[in-house]
Amino acid sequence: MITANPVLLKTLCCLAWSDGKVVEQEEAFLRTIFHQLHLDVDEQEALLAFAGPLPKEQDLLVACPDPGTRRSFLRLAVDLAWSDGELSDPEWELLKGFCQTFAMRIRTWQELNSWLS
Repeated sequence: MITANPVLLKTLCCLAWSDGKVVEQEEAFLRTIFHQLHLDVDEQEALLAFAGPLPKEQDLLVACPDPGTRRSFLRLAVDLAWSDGELSDPEWELLKGFCQTFAMRIRTWQELNSWLS
């Protein structure tokens, strides 16, 4: 689980919006995270409406300072991206971008899965 860091939460919301809409499964996934982090309803609604801009790479690095935090964030991001049963091209591009930000050389879905295992 990640902390209630606004950068991480906004990044996840941008991922959900990356293909143009937040579908029911993605919203449910995000609401579960928000509930676990004890965010109030107004915070949840504001985050669900946040479609961008994507937080800066440097801010993401500060929010995920170590490999364990990065792995936890990426697991959540992957689970969110797959929550509707498919991985869109924009979602995959963002996931690859997160890996690049974290200095991971990930080119394929298999490489990402093995890194997260």
